[in-house]
Amino acid sequence: MKKHIKTTLVLAMISSLLLLSMAGCEKEEMDKAPELPPMSSFIMDFSDFIEGTTKSYALNETFKNRNQAVAHIAIWNTVIFLHAAVPVAAFIEAFNHQPVPQHDGSWKWSYEVTVGMNTYTANLFGQGKGKDVEWKMYISKTGAGAYSDFLWFSGNSHIGGIEGTWTLYKSPAENIPYIGIDWFNHVDGTSGINYTNIIPDGPENGGYISHGITGETPYNAFYKIYNKGKDNLVVINWNRTTGAGQISNPLHFGDDDFYCWSEAGADISCP
Repeated sequence: MKKHIKTTLVLAMISSLLLLSMAGCEKEEMDKAPELPPMSSFIMDFSDFIEGTTKSYALNETFKNRNQAVAHIAIWNTVIFLHAAVPVAAFIEAFNHQPVPQHDGSWKWSYEVTVGMNTYTANLFGQGKGKDVEWKMYISKTGAGAYSDFLWFSGNSHIGGIEGTWTLYKSPAENIPYIGIDWFNHVDGTSGINYTNIIPDGPENGGYISHGITGETPYNAFYKIYNKGKDNLVVINWNRTTGAGQISNPLHFGDDDFYCWSEAGADISCP
C-alpha cells in the first residue's frame, strides 16, 4: 500500500514538473514576436523574364519561343503589381520595422509606406496559433479616396516559415477576394508559390500562375499559367543558371509539344 502511495506521489510530481515546463515554454513563445514569412511567400519572382525580349545575335536566328515566355510573364507581372502595388509595398516595408506586443497576445507592425504620390498607414498583426501564425494587414489612406483599416490581405503561415497561405482582397472600392496565394519553402532549396484567381463568380475564377524552383535537370525552374476562360495551360521550364528553356502553349503553337531556346535565347530544336 505504501509503495503504491509513493508511486502515485512520484507520478504526480513528474506531471506537475511537465506542466510547469510546458507553461514556461508557452509563455516564452507568447513573449516572442512571430517571424514574418519570407518575401517570396507573397511576391512571385518574375526577374528572369521581365527584362524584355532578346535581340538577334545572327541573321539566321529567331527568338520567338523565349519571347512567348516573356510576353506571358510580362502580362502577369503587370496585372499583379498594377492591382496590388499598395499591399505588396506594405508587406515589403514591414521588414524594416519592429513589432509591438498587444493586449490580446498578438504583435503589431505599424508604419507608413509611400506608393506613387500617396502615403498609407499600414498595421500588420501577427498572432501565434499553436504551430501556425495568423496574419492580418490593415491599410488606411487619408485625403482623396480616403479609407480606414481596410483588411487588404490576411493569411496563415507555419511558425517555422516553411509554408502558408494568403488571401488578397481587390481594393477598398471593391472589397472582394481577389487572389489566393499558396506557398512553400523547403530546407532542400526547393520552393513554390501559386496565385489563383478567386474573384467570386468571375469568368477567370480558377485561373492561376505557379512558379517553382526544383532540383531537376536540365530545367530547375518553371511557370505554369492556366487561362480559365480559354482553357489553355502554358508551361515554361528553364535553367536558372544558363537561361536555356522551353515553352508549351497549345493555343499558340497548335499542339502540346515543347518549343525550346538556347542559353542566348535563340530558337533551337528541343533535345
